[in-house]
Amino acid sequence: MKNIRIEEDSMGKVEVPSEAYFGGQTARAQHNFQISKHVVPAIFRQALGMVKLAAAQTNTSLGLIDKKLSKVIVQACEEFIDGKFDADFTLDVFQAGAGTSYNMNANEIIANRANELLGGKKGEYKFVHPNNHVNMAQSTNDVIPTATRVATLLSIPGLLQSLNNCEETFEKIAKKHAKLIKVGRTHLEDAVPITLGQEFDSYKEALHKAGEFIANQSEDLQTLGIGGTAVGTGINTHAKYRETMVKNLTKMIGLHFQSGKNLTEMANNMNGFLNFSASLRSLAVNTLNICSDLKLMNMGPKAGIAEITLPGVQPGSSIMPGKVNPSIPECLEMICMQVLGNDKVIEIACQKSNFELNVFCPIIMWNLLQSMEILTNGLKMLNEFALKDLQINEKQIKKLFEESLCTATSLSPKLGYALTAEIVKTALKKEITIKQEVLSRKLMSEKELDKLIG
Repeated sequence: MKNIRIEEDSMGKVEVPSEAYFGGQTARAQHNFQISKHVVPAIFRQALGMVKLAAAQTNTSLGLIDKKLSKVIVQACEEFIDGKFDADFTLDVFQAGAGTSYNMNANEIIANRANELLGGKKGEYKFVHPNNHVNMAQSTNDVIPTATRVATLLSIPGLLQSLNNCEETFEKIAKKHAKLIKVGRTHLEDAVPITLGQEFDSYKEALHKAGEFIANQSEDLQTLGIGGTAVGTGINTHAKYRETMVKNLTKMIGLHFQSGKNLTEMANNMNGFLNFSASLRSLAVNTLNICSDLKLMNMGPKAGIAEITLPGVQPGSSIMPGKVNPSIPECLEMICMQVLGNDKVIEIACQKSNFELNVFCPIIMWNLLQSMEILTNGLKMLNEFALKDLQINEKQIKKLFEESLCTATSLSPKLGYALTAEIVKTALKKEITIKQEVLSRKLMSEKELDKLIG
């Protein structure tokens, strides 16, 4: 006979592994949703546990749960947050809408552990019930969006740290090479002079703005819908539950949370997540542009621009000996593409509200947290394995500049647009520099020319 226990819910009897801390509803979800083997990141499980812990504290302070039960529920919540029951919290991210399965998975684990602490058996719920006690004054519809907001906010410092580290490295490179003049390019063609410092400072500034955008958009996530329960009306909650819950989460997490003005709106409008995802999309787009430039500047080593050399991190070919590829930027580009795809999923999910609820928070949560995780790790990888040991090829930069046409614009105010254009065309035809062509025409002295174009 299988090592199982029998639990009974509103739909009838259900088999549950005997030693499992989860219960019948989780077992049903495991049976129904065998889709992808993708599970939520630990940060969401921790955030969900924090919501359950704050709820237990709130209900206890309001006199709704006695202190004996509260003590074991709180301990079970803390153990859940610490990851003690990770083996029991493995539901597929693709599941029934709203995240009811996640909510009940947590409720059942916490209830079973609390009962165990009181000498009860798993699945009997003799002392602590998943719905009546652990889920008291809550609904999936306010718990899962709140946990998603908390998980997102807890993930932001790591992302911003990775971003700031890249900024600092770009800034160091920019300052070190502030006077290194190189070819500035527009349309991938020689344009006008620029310093390598100015170029790399632009990358630093782009990332800085992206970080500010992320920080600004995160502020809305500190407004919570907890206490709204099913449709934002607060049914089945104590009059002081909402404000007490927000205070407890603020104290526990160290962020300043506030309650939304209209909790029904917060249940059916997921645009806070959409707007935050837009800030991740913006970072991904900026990062794609920077990676593209790094790859082009690295192109070579002999038959390309080769203005920089990216650190070699692995052999670049299974057939071409000695070939080294820009593997780090390539990986980060794929990460950014995934983020852009995730953002699109979030956009579509946010469009799908019906009346008082948007049921697609689970897929919003998973895509949002995945985007943050891979961007955090990807930017860390870029800084550690590409930027810190980036080689600037000064001789090549100077050679390309001397042979380029980008000094022509500096001549235009002195010689006029038409004559300068003619000089450019002639220099190209003769395969000589613009400086050589100007001197051959005796249009100005070498000293005057050097002062004008460097």
